Amino acid sequence: MRNETSPPRKRRGTSPAAKAKTARGHTPPVLGLVGGIGSGKSLLADQFASLGCAVVDADRLARRYLREPAVRRALAKRFGKKILDASGRVDREALGRLVFSDRKALEALNSLTHPELCKRTRRAVQAARRRRVPAVVLDAPLLLEKGLDTLCDHVVYINVPKQVRLARVRVERGWGPGEVARREGAQVSLKTKRQRADYVIDNSLSPKHALKQVRILLARIGKP
Repeated sequence: MRNETSPPRKRRGTSPAAKAKTARGHTPPVLGLVGGIGSGKSLLADQFASLGCAVVDADRLARRYLREPAVRRALAKRFGKKILDASGRVDREALGRLVFSDRKALEALNSLTHPELCKRTRRAVQAARRRRVPAVVLDAPLLLEKGLDTLCDHVVYINVPKQVRLARVRVERGWGPGEVARREGAQVSLKTKRQRADYVIDNSLSPKHALKQVRILLARIGKP
């Protein structure tokens, strides 16, 4: 985590959670996770959940959204049936290979899906904030790119060296360095993500090491 002798950087503006806290008493702070591909955002989200936090998983919301018939039809019309699997569902790997090799295709996908997905993510965060939990954790791949950090009281950067991330992704997803570079090229740079963060968690070692930092973070900001 960020040097414990230094206070976290103050974020500009007032988040919806902070406004609600002023108006209605304590509400759980919202923590947005950012980091490179393979940094372990899902692992950290699970660790926060194990400590009682509510997690909003934007990727899970996206998977549900892509299963809706109207969405499947719209995507097949734009990109062709090659993005559908044998059962007629959207094949996310096939769609990803297509759009991350063609910037215009990626822009088209974003325009078709992201406005609605951002609305659903915002609603999910608002619902989670009504629960009595230590914190709400927002795990969204494009947190900064889509302005979803405006929902957050704090942004947490997950720091992992590039070679460690590449090794993880190669094992877990079968992606090589080129695929990682193409996908990260469509995102805000890691330098910017770290600069925009209020806290940094090192996830380059063991899950136990990361969990210790998660506990420390919650001890600082997860209490009324």
